[in-house]
Amino acid sequence: MERAFRGYVEKELDNMLKPEAIDKIVAYSEYFPLHTIEDFCFGVIVGFILTATVAGAKMLYGRDATDEEMKEAMDIVDRRAMEIKGAIKLAIGK
Repeated sequence: MERAFRGYVEKELDNMLKPEAIDKIVAYSEYFPLHTIEDFCFGVIVGFILTATVAGAKMLYGRDATDEEMKEAMDIVDRRAMEIKGAIKLAIGK
């Protein structure tokens, strides 16, 4: 990893460790409590979707995703939760 990219990743981690960022993470966790490997996989997928939402807003509009767009992304995950969980169970053989 190049130095500038590593610095970017480190800065993003620093941002995620700020109390206000942790508060948002805790708030999102109330949507989907994690207890099993299936829950863990589901959480990873949620993380990817939220990251895609942030990246999409940057690429498409040149700005950060709004709170409303982030909530809409979570609503999409919520609406498709059974489909996501079914795919996870199929993949891990349950």
